[in-house]
Amino acid sequence: MKSQVQVLKFGGTSVGNGERIRRVAQIIARTYHEPAEAFPVVVVSAMAKVTDQLLRIATFVCTNELEAYERELKALKQKHFDAAEKAVNADEGRNILLKQLEDAFSSLEHDIANLRQAVETSTVQGIHSEEACIVPLAIAAIAAWGERLSIMLVAASASDIGLLAAPVREEVIITDHPILPVTHQSYGVAPGADPLPEETRKNAQAIISPLIEQQIVPIAAGFIGRTPAGFVTILGRNGSDYSASVIGAALDCVEVTIYTDVDGVLTADPRLVMNTRLLTELSYAEAARLSWFGAKVLHPRTLIPIAHRNIPVRVRNTFRPALRGTIVGPEGRQKSGAAAITVRRHLSLITVESTDLFGAPESAGQVFALAARAGAAPVAICSSSGHHLSFVVEEGAAASVVALLQHDMGDWRVRSRNGLAACACIGSGFTADPMSAARAITALARERIPVITQGASELGITLIVEDADSERALRSLHRDLIAPVIPLVRHTATVHEKKRGVL
Repeated sequence: MKSQVQVLKFGGTSVGNGERIRRVAQIIARTYHEPAEAFPVVVVSAMAKVTDQLLRIATFVCTNELEAYERELKALKQKHFDAAEKAVNADEGRNILLKQLEDAFSSLEHDIANLRQAVETSTVQGIHSEEACIVPLAIAAIAAWGERLSIMLVAASASDIGLLAAPVREEVIITDHPILPVTHQSYGVAPGADPLPEETRKNAQAIISPLIEQQIVPIAAGFIGRTPAGFVTILGRNGSDYSASVIGAALDCVEVTIYTDVDGVLTADPRLVMNTRLLTELSYAEAARLSWFGAKVLHPRTLIPIAHRNIPVRVRNTFRPALRGTIVGPEGRQKSGAAAITVRRHLSLITVESTDLFGAPESAGQVFALAARAGAAPVAICSSSGHHLSFVVEEGAAASVVALLQHDMGDWRVRSRNGLAACACIGSGFTADPMSAARAITALARERIPVITQGASELGITLIVEDADSERALRSLHRDLIAPVIPLVRHTATVHEKKRGVL
């Protein structure tokens, strides 16, 4: 009997149809039967695009578009019934699964009816009524059904190939009560909640540990949770990776593996750079920095529950499971220059400057507090002195930040520049190499790309450029810092060689 536990998380593309679900079941079975592997606890997402379908259903219900709602629900049912036909071969197991799906859709329709009633009640009594706050919770309850349906499909497919597996129908993660809007004008937007670690640990041990003791593989839902009072909640869009690490921490697992549709973390976005390389190792800090500056492989919050406990996260490809992927841990790779280059676009540069060079120095704390009031966290801090501060924010928040600063900062001049992007060269040993920063600047200069401003830390350098230049900047930085492009040279035959028949 295996004493250690690992979490395997499969995303929406990994369970996107019946054939893919069967592939996932085979990966789980191989992990289960491999003596060197820890016991697998599985966390799954909804099938690809299903959460969007569920939120559209909620929107149609809220806006009383009943024909559209019924059409969307019918398509959702058909998608899962088609997947069941491919995911399970045995007639008996498939028939049991189809009955389970029918029951699940009946429960979903019950939740839809609850949403309709909540909308009607709040409309009659006014949007400021107590019942109006039930509408977002009812939307969250509907959004949760994607994962609930998915665990049935994966568990049935795993059982079909001879593995002892069971869907975990209870919500594993215990969350706080989400902050609810006072109106429900943004239909289809379900509020996200935050996990409660100690409550989640107790709940996970109570629900999942008995299955592990019986050597039954638990198939749990990502993305969803419930409050101590029993309300169903979600962890926010794209929160399934985060939920896997929350559950992994609660079970004291030895590793969390995120199965997705790429080989691991690459040195740049392969859609923009042709000769990217797979990173076999990254530190927690490097991975978090990459995520902050736009890399999409790991959800930004995924590392929060496990980094302080030194639990590694591995990113692997569901469709090429033989590859070991990228492991993210406390140490990561050996410290050297840039590990990866990423770009965060649609930014604005805010500059706060004193009109009196001999006056009191600026307070960075006051500036950032005002930015926070405008809902804008600085993406990067570029420069700071006693009488000058510049930082980058999301372009959509720039006008609000400038207005607040101009109102509250007295004699300070506030300016903004829109249409910018941040090219981040990330690497634990970047600043240890005195030539790395120079090579980055030279790479852009060679392409005649102006650097508006820059910032630096122990994890690398951030170069602010025009948004229109960002993709070209990414390619040139990747070429000069990570993977030089070797041009193909065509050999021109000489007349003598042609006569000899050499070529």
